[in-house]
Amino acid sequence: MALELKKKCVIASELVEMCNLLSVELGFSVSESKKIIKRLCSEQALSHLDFLKDLNFENIDIKTDLDSADNERLNLLFSNIGKTDCESMLLLVEAFRQNMLESKKRYEECFKNKSRLYIAFGIFGGFAVTLVLI
Repeated sequence: MALELKKKCVIASELVEMCNLLSVELGFSVSESKKIIKRLCSEQALSHLDFLKDLNFENIDIKTDLDSADNERLNLLFSNIGKTDCESMLLLVEAFRQNMLESKKRYEECFKNKSRLYIAFGIFGGFAVTLVLI
């Protein structure tokens, strides 16, 4: 369970980084937004974002290990990318980035609190098994 929470933290961090890279590319490049997203697939900093490699812009249905609300926001972001002017896309990316920063903070707090609990349960469970075996 702690590993699942840690993975959520990593994915949220990488989504924030994706937004940063996307904003830079959209702001300084005249390339089509879909080409920019395809270029992001090769970024090492986004290695946990597997959906970028198989992204179908015709049928956006992205599922990650994040909560369903975060997945819904992610789907909304990618369904609107390339459909508006550059300035509106930058605002959309920034709004998503702010949401992901809040989600990342929430996931990290949850991980910090629950990981201690999981470790304590593991230790006490080990003691209980030891006592039963003795």
